[in-house]
Amino acid sequence: MATSRISDLPAPLPRAEISVDRSLRRTSRLLGLLRGSHNGQTAPHRIALVTPYPVRDQQSISGVASYSREFVRALVEFDLDLEVWAERTFPESTEPDHVPAQVIRAWRAGLWAGLDLWRMLRARRPAVVHVQIEYFIFGGWLGFISLLSFLVAARFTRTKVFATAHQVLSLAGLRRQVLREFGVRLPAHVARVLVHLSTALLSRVTDRIIVHEEVFRSRLIEEYQINPARVEIINHGVPEVPGDPPAQRSKRILLFGYLKWYKGIDIALRAFCEVATEFPDWKLIIAGGLPAGLGEGHPHIRFYNYLRALSHQLGKRVEFLGYVGDAAIPELFRQADLVLFPYRVLFSASGPLALAIGYRKAFIISEPLRPILPTWPFWCPNSPDRWAQTLRRLMGDEAVIAHAEILADLLKSTRTWPDTARQIARRYGAVESLVPVADHSP
Repeated sequence: MATSRISDLPAPLPRAEISVDRSLRRTSRLLGLLRGSHNGQTAPHRIALVTPYPVRDQQSISGVASYSREFVRALVEFDLDLEVWAERTFPESTEPDHVPAQVIRAWRAGLWAGLDLWRMLRARRPAVVHVQIEYFIFGGWLGFISLLSFLVAARFTRTKVFATAHQVLSLAGLRRQVLREFGVRLPAHVARVLVHLSTALLSRVTDRIIVHEEVFRSRLIEEYQINPARVEIINHGVPEVPGDPPAQRSKRILLFGYLKWYKGIDIALRAFCEVATEFPDWKLIIAGGLPAGLGEGHPHIRFYNYLRALSHQLGKRVEFLGYVGDAAIPELFRQADLVLFPYRVLFSASGPLALAIGYRKAFIISEPLRPILPTWPFWCPNSPDRWAQTLRRLMGDEAVIAHAEILADLLKSTRTWPDTARQIARRYGAVESLVPVADHSP
């Protein structure tokens, strides 16, 4: 069993965090009544993964759901006592036979999420709860607050709590336009306060926060003043794709993922319009739909309509595929010669970027994405004319595309799903050595 290291010890807490600790201890008196009524024992090796999780024949409800499915597939190779606490579905679903771990449809999105999870914790008594966190995936602000309440309660059962933060927002980047395009109707300064407070509380009620890149660890430390010993980097996994790429170039450019403003799809589309007459054999594929449940007039819907209007001049040379099911993704990426990531805002690791790396594809990233891959040579500032210049460079020289594919293959070798699962399994195996939240009471 691993032992504690000096570097794991928490740093002295500022006054604001001391007051949080005192409030948590007061809450524990109430929770003691609930604990006293439970006669079960902790399952010493059980890990509960709390996450949205796809249902058979259902569109993935979020990128986190897709991430969790691949993560579970890799993690079961380590012979862990693993179960998935997923969102309830209506009507209740029957999980397909090929699900690699026990999936319990445990929680309702929204206000009741935390209470549902608390009941699961009391009944199942796992040694580790590992929560996959992204804003709003547990049912908006109410769901997120309810989840945090559950994690506060879990601390007093001595359960070890891990959290993978799939989004780490830059407080400085929470500007009015960004919030408006996300459909958040809050003043920027109010949004910054709420995000800062919720992230600070998350850091206090978890033993470890896992992020996917160094840039997100730096944000937590520098902007949110999180203790560095609590934050670890484990890269987003990429698929191991067998087989060779197609023998002939299809001359297809791919944009993949939800059609949202922050992904900059319009920038790449306008750049393709500039170079289309120079490369008449090339085609742009836009594969992705809109999130479910959007109200009339939502910014995402307006953005989609804008994209369709932009593409009208190119006719069939721009193809909108809509939502692409899991079964169609391999062929979609195999047929692409070039994948574009013109993101305007960086606040999470990109699942589509992980797929491009796994499929060893040439890709271009925007300047905001450079902190994820600082040595990647194919990037450009986010303006249509600069993207057009970079497109000409790759579309006009097959040798450059081939070089980019070699570099993608090198990236893939260090980020596979088995490597990601192995690193996290080691953390699970060392839970007894994790330093508990310090008691700084007088």
